Amino acid sequence: MELDSHRIADLALYLTRMQRSILDKMFFMDKVFEPFRYVLDFGCANGELIRAMMQMFPEYHYLGYDISREMIEAARCHVPDAAFFDDWAQIRIPAEKSLINISSTIHEVYSYGKEADIGTFWDRVLGSGFQYVTIRDMMFAQAENAPVRAEQLAAVRESDCAELLESFEEVWGKITDQRQLVHFLLKYKYTQNWEREVQENYFPLCTEELMERLPASYRLVYKDVFTLPYTAWQIRKDFGFELTEHTHIKLILERIR
Repeated sequence: MELDSHRIADLALYLTRMQRSILDKMFFMDKVFEPFRYVLDFGCANGELIRAMMQMFPEYHYLGYDISREMIEAARCHVPDAAFFDDWAQIRIPAEKSLINISSTIHEVYSYGKEADIGTFWDRVLGSGFQYVTIRDMMFAQAENAPVRAEQLAAVRESDCAELLESFEEVWGKITDQRQLVHFLLKYKYTQNWEREVQENYFPLCTEELMERLPASYRLVYKDVFTLPYTAWQIRKDFGFELTEHTHIKLILERIR
């Protein structure tokens, strides 16, 4: 999977925004109880999540994986006590004693990967035999979709974001349902990296499709669908309405066989 044509224009800003939700991204650490030794952060970026977990939970061995060499080099400088890889084949840990964490990665794999890349991703995550698989990403439930709320769309069109909305619709088509509007509302603040962000598909899978993909070798031990509080606050502030649809999902899977 090649990322050179999708480089982040303002990397510092991108990483700063990632840090805002760092506590929420380690949601699983107080919800898994079978002993394990290794935590592998898949799509680790600059290692900020690993750095935070190491400070709070120093008893584990931490590893990070990212296909971006730039991110891995930054992570090695940022968190020198952890191990970081941009080559999956170099990761050598016992899966049966490991937790793999997938945070804000699914939508990027689908946005920038080919069909073979997507298949490889799921094989690595769900087919490698990790004791725990934890997932946190943007996700929209098909059951919550409905025709767009006209008053909400009008509020956006009449705001300072009208030009961004036009740009979004040039890529994704005219907004006719609530899923499309929520898609825009999750990305309109990323103006500094807009050329990249507007092309990303934040909802490549619906919640129902993700749940159907989970193999019988794992049991679901935790599930939460929610609206990111910061996003809901920002939308109230900018547009004057309450976002009631769920925008994110958290899952914890435990291997049973």
